Amino acid sequence: CGNVGKARLPSPIGGSITTGQLIASGLHFEKALFTRRYQFDDQIGSIVEHRVYISQTLKSVMVLEFTLISSTSKFVTFSYASTFDPLNQTHNPETTCTGGGGVEIDVEFTFNSNLSTSSMYVYEGVLLSRDDRNRYVYVTICTQQPNESIQTLTMSSSIQFVSTLASSIDFGPDPIDQIAVTLEAINRFDEALTKRNDLLNEHVQAWKNLWKSGIDIEPMENQPFVLPRIIFDTDKDGENDTVITTFSRALDIAQHVNSSMYYLLSSSRDDWPHGMSPGGLASQSYSGLMFFDMDWYMMPALLPFYPSRAANILRYRYNSLDESNKIARIFGYNGSMFAWTASYLGRPEGCCDGKGGWELCIEQHITGDVAVAVQMYYYATKDNLWLENIGWPLLRDIAKFWSSRVTKTNDTTYSIEKVMPVDEWCDNVQTKCGDIGINNAIQTNAVAIVSLQLAKQVGDMFKFDVDPEWDIIAKKLKINFNYTTQTHIQWDNASLTPSPHNYVCPEDVLYLTYPMNFNVTPEIIRNDAETYIPITCQENAGMTAPIHTIVWLMLNESLKAEREFNRSLQACTYGEFHVRNEVDIHTDIIGGHGFNTHFLTGDGGFIQSVMMGYVGLRYDEKSLLFDPLLGVLTPSTKNIRLRNILVRGSYPFDFTIDQYAIHLICPYSYENILCITDNHNIRWNITSNQLTLNFQDIHFPIRIDLSI
Repeated sequence: CGNVGKARLPSPIGGSITTGQLIASGLHFEKALFTRRYQFDDQIGSIVEHRVYISQTLKSVMVLEFTLISSTSKFVTFSYASTFDPLNQTHNPETTCTGGGGVEIDVEFTFNSNLSTSSMYVYEGVLLSRDDRNRYVYVTICTQQPNESIQTLTMSSSIQFVSTLASSIDFGPDPIDQIAVTLEAINRFDEALTKRNDLLNEHVQAWKNLWKSGIDIEPMENQPFVLPRIIFDTDKDGENDTVITTFSRALDIAQHVNSSMYYLLSSSRDDWPHGMSPGGLASQSYSGLMFFDMDWYMMPALLPFYPSRAANILRYRYNSLDESNKIARIFGYNGSMFAWTASYLGRPEGCCDGKGGWELCIEQHITGDVAVAVQMYYYATKDNLWLENIGWPLLRDIAKFWSSRVTKTNDTTYSIEKVMPVDEWCDNVQTKCGDIGINNAIQTNAVAIVSLQLAKQVGDMFKFDVDPEWDIIAKKLKINFNYTTQTHIQWDNASLTPSPHNYVCPEDVLYLTYPMNFNVTPEIIRNDAETYIPITCQENAGMTAPIHTIVWLMLNESLKAEREFNRSLQACTYGEFHVRNEVDIHTDIIGGHGFNTHFLTGDGGFIQSVMMGYVGLRYDEKSLLFDPLLGVLTPSTKNIRLRNILVRGSYPFDFTIDQYAIHLICPYSYENILCITDNHNIRWNITSNQLTLNFQDIHFPIRIDLSI
């Protein structure tokens, strides 16, 4: 994975207080702070809070702080041991990635004594191997570090240490030297110092603004978040000695919603168009590579609330067009062939030169997945300027790829041959699909058709040149379908008989129902669900369970949906911070990617299971719409509220659904700009006074759009 993956960097804000007793620690999701509290044996019981955070307002600024929060003395002294030691790292050898993990490459640092001062240490580093464009990759860390192990705090002040980072990535694909990287890091450091008194407040306020949008889960009246305490006499001596505080299902769901959204937000920025890897930022998981997960799992979860962050995912794909065009040419195709496992510049891991694992080279549905993501984003924002300048180049090059990738099998049919489907268990010890892939994978062909159709529509819209073959191929590309059973078939000659070597993992057919809404009717949706969900692998709940939840809710199967929702909620989530894994690593579950944390794909999927599943949110070519299963909410829940959803990416409103009605409200400044229209074309304006519509008075689905 080496030169296209992550590089391990020493954290300049890592360390811990070594005196005093650790009495509490926590990750504050609302403020994006990690804190520890230490109590000191100084006869007063002084408490010091040790706090670290990454600035939300300033790029690549890291802050370490200590604050005395409880003491009657004038000062407190303590010892602190920093883990930052960039000149004495243990360098890991580059190794082959397995299971999406692998070993990170290190950066070799030197201390720049000429630029360092008493208040700023400058460490310059170079990656031990070159990047995917054969460039040297440089990184510079500017940092303030504790001078000695003994610190002194008074009640009137805090101790703060600022660090900044810059790297070659900040300058795009063009060659850059160490000096330019270092100057950028120093400039960021100087800016942070000028604002040091406001860093924490501005950071907290920025996160407060982010949390104006999101999802609220309100518990039923008889099931508050915190339930009555349970008291036990555990040693049976006649005296109660154990108190257990219990929490409701609704609180559990609310915590998972907020933690999942936090991890998505903390792994993205408005000024960072470099994609989102499933493993996030804090581990070696997935080697920092980009998959279709960010287009279909992470982006849709962010899109209704944070369209600018969703746009960055597609900006990353746009910035990858040059590399994707090179890949296509290597394999003899036209247009852009996006990498299944892509680096920050878009180049694939393993098969950029036609070598490497075959599944990395022929899992080509990713190219069509990007086109579907373009469609999602445009339907949500109706941003024609974006569509013309970002969306169209993507769609054009994707359509060129598919038109060169298909094979004309006869006068009436085109095929896409020798591909790796989404169902990666196609490739196992007793393989279902041979050594060179399968033909006409259902999801691959479906996204290819959408790509070609959408490229034609957008090209015609802006009067660009459109290849007439795109429309012809889209109409004739094979979609495997059993007309007798009204069921889609995974690929040519696929078997549906479940066996230890014949399970689906992850989805493929069910993606046609959600998110694609492709070639389906209520009958087909049910047949596909009842055929494929029972033979879908159980351990990959992070990807499969959210899709199953949404599909079962579309079919009015609330109990089956709740079972899948519980899998998404619990099966792959660990610890008090709700860290997700791709698969369940419990000992009773087959497989396990114990080293792959965090799994942002599961976070995005879980958010979608609530928002697109229980609330029924969708986008189509007309508008934003809601089509929930009436009267069915997440377990133990009184209502679900979506805060600050943005219509067309700009116009906010709140949407609340309970077991009997929906409630809509917008800020006063947007009053009467938005309207709701039901399926019988009855219309209401949304105002700053809450609009409540009982289910018996409204016909679903309902649409939300501009009233002007």
